[in-house]
Amino acid sequence: MPSRVKPPTDPVPIEHDGERLTAQRGESLASALLAHDRVLLARSPKLHRPRGPYCLRGACDGCLARVDGVPNVMTCLRPVSGGERVETQNVVGVRELDLMGATDFLFPRGLDHHKLFAGVRGVSALVQRFARRVAGLGVLPSRAGEVREARHEEADVLIVGSGRAACRVAREHETERVVHVDDATVAGGRAALIEPSWRSDPALARVRTLTTVLSVSREPEPGLWALLLGPEGLTLLRVREVVLATGRHDPVLPFENNDLPGTFSARAALALVRAGLVLGRRVAVVGSGPLGDALCLTPGSEWLRVAPETLRGAAGRRRVSAIFTERGGKTERRSVDALVIDGPGAPAFELAVQAGGSVVHAPHGFVPQADSSGRVAPSVRCVGSVVGSD
Repeated sequence: MPSRVKPPTDPVPIEHDGERLTAQRGESLASALLAHDRVLLARSPKLHRPRGPYCLRGACDGCLARVDGVPNVMTCLRPVSGGERVETQNVVGVRELDLMGATDFLFPRGLDHHKLFAGVRGVSALVQRFARRVAGLGVLPSRAGEVREARHEEADVLIVGSGRAACRVAREHETERVVHVDDATVAGGRAALIEPSWRSDPALARVRTLTTVLSVSREPEPGLWALLLGPEGLTLLRVREVVLATGRHDPVLPFENNDLPGTFSARAALALVRAGLVLGRRVAVVGSGPLGDALCLTPGSEWLRVAPETLRGAAGRRRVSAIFTERGGKTERRSVDALVIDGPGAPAFELAVQAGGSVVHAPHGFVPQADSSGRVAPSVRCVGSVVGSD
């Protein structure tokens, strides 16, 4: 079960489902909740299965919660400032005992509300209203949000991502107007997790964190445009060149109960450990890669390395408590406190395609097709692991 190695150095209060907790200022809300062994944070939209943080980078729904009256907040991307009120959404009952979770047992083969009683007079409408209630997308915010005008900027180069490849490009363009962004809470990518001392690279100080590139296009006027969403709001950026160092998505393996809380990607697990958390006494690490290797070198837990082809499933009611592996035709149950998935993951090719690039299918996903200089489209190039280098 997750816990802190040391007490917070800058403690601030937060509230989770009415209970007062202590957090470290600046850490993510998800990390703060995990530090108090709050692994189950959400419920799936249809069957209300338990959900917990998996990637800690805004790419899954395991940490969605209502924060200060606003629904569907990715708590992994919300830094703690103190006083936040976090509430579990999409439950009938309480977070750990959701009465709507019964649908997972009543419909073991899945629930297709599009066909359930469809066309039956007087019943179909009731089923649709019930389905909307079950969907669990939260209720409207308690108050209207602030309306802000979008900003307009111009730059010579937009760099997306903040790993080693991205910082190398930033140093090459030091004399130009560069906008360097990353959607993470802390710049540095997986390189900084594997080698924490690398965070001293001067290029990282100029990265706009928590800034997402929503689109890269050649509209509304001739040229290259990017739409950014960050703490300051929307920014429409006109740019001469775009460099995509978007890396790879966290891997997801197909096995029974792969959605149980307490299952983390290797990137997320290493980030938690670097932040001063212990995942549990015994942790299974499935797969291999530099993130998992670095994780298994950290103290505080017994690391159980597992080959992906031997994993058959996970067990647990509200969180992972064991895994099943098969070897030589025999199945073995092993008790664990957490489960970590390692591996190369699929390239984050989406922005390259938006900008006019094409992709080719490879064993681990679609890879942008680039020439020898990394160019995937006019004035757009990819660097780093998104195209298989670094």
